[in-house]
Amino acid sequence: MLPLIVSSLAVMLAWTFAARRLARWHISGPLVMVAGGVVAGLIVGDGFASKLDTHIAERVVELVLAVLLFVDATVVRDGFLAGERGAVLRLLCVALPLMVAAAFVVGVPLLPTPSWAVVFVIACVVMPLDFASAPHLLKDRDLPLWVRHVLAIESGYNDGLFSPAFAFGILVIGESGHGGAPTTALRQAFPAAAYAVLVGVGFGAVTGLALRQAERVRWSSSESVGIAALLLPIVTYSIAVAVGGNGFVAAFLAGIAYKLGRAGLRRSDDADVTDTDTGTGNSSGTGTGTTNTTTGISEHEFATVEALGTVASLIVWFVFGAVAVLVCRTGVPGSVILYGVLVLTVVRMVPVYLAMLGTSASWLDRTLLGLVGPRGTTSIVFGLLAFNAIRDEDADLALSTMTIVLVGSLVLHGVAVPVAAQRLRKSTVSSPDGDEPAPA
Repeated sequence: MLPLIVSSLAVMLAWTFAARRLARWHISGPLVMVAGGVVAGLIVGDGFASKLDTHIAERVVELVLAVLLFVDATVVRDGFLAGERGAVLRLLCVALPLMVAAAFVVGVPLLPTPSWAVVFVIACVVMPLDFASAPHLLKDRDLPLWVRHVLAIESGYNDGLFSPAFAFGILVIGESGHGGAPTTALRQAFPAAAYAVLVGVGFGAVTGLALRQAERVRWSSSESVGIAALLLPIVTYSIAVAVGGNGFVAAFLAGIAYKLGRAGLRRSDDADVTDTDTGTGNSSGTGTGTTNTTTGISEHEFATVEALGTVASLIVWFVFGAVAVLVCRTGVPGSVILYGVLVLTVVRMVPVYLAMLGTSASWLDRTLLGLVGPRGTTSIVFGLLAFNAIRDEDADLALSTMTIVLVGSLVLHGVAVPVAAQRLRKSTVSSPDGDEPAPA
């Protein structure tokens, strides 16, 4: 794996020289890294699969996910739900479970595996929303501002909610690599979740409050606070795993608790949103370096950990490029391709429509909330972890399904959705940006 990591860093360095110019052409960093990974995959050949299925690779991927989950929990500005309580709660608490259920129901007849647990894990792999591969969508003025804002907040939290479901599926698969009794997995999942909550919330809140007090008495500096934010997800994940907890959930909760502790619980989710287009985001990193007027936290504080998250995310995309070559060589069944198409369209859109019933959101807004659902780093990390946990043909199935969905998302959300949004914007009479009605 070392040559691949060094190669990915070299490609990343080359991308930094032209990142701004490429962004004008909607060529993001992940796309550049995928291209580099494809070249590496062609050079490495079929031996790449054995490098993925190792204990070291699994641990590295787990740490990457822990950092990304922490970043996602901290980048949502202007309060916990950034003034969009109704819409975001509907998407996270209603639409998200329906998406997983729909992906599972559709996958049972289409995915060539007899194991329902494998289908459930794959459903958790392919559904998380992530704008890392299509950050331009959050700045696309052809999309209503309210839609972009709600999607940005959803992307910050949904992968943290997918993590326990994914972990449960892995527990069900168990040592056999195919599937076991769900009751046994539940008995293991509840203590793991309890430890994760205790470690994540406790350690995150205590660290946040302690740093807040240290700043008051001028014992700490802005640089040391940034280092603390960088170390917190790694330490929290390690402690949670050491005591038998879910490290992913702990890292995500630590991010939320840390932000609350640093703010001193002085904010309200009902505050009006006054931020601009880039006030919210996900692990791709969209911080502006200003002080948040609602929480009092300087966004410089998270700059270091967000930079680490961005670097880790780009390395993951490089690995994905090599994985895509491997999948193309082995071939993909037509039913898996059909599953990928459905997952990117109706499997997300129908639950979103159902979740937004009874709100004042227009049908155009509801359609865009369902259609604008890019997949990204979280799906790749989940897919790699599933590949290590599952055995034989089912492991290849998880990898190929993840690849098909990610490639389809790059095409749909990188090309088709911006063009469609531009045409819809021209043909639909709507209010100016910022005046769209928020759901009740």
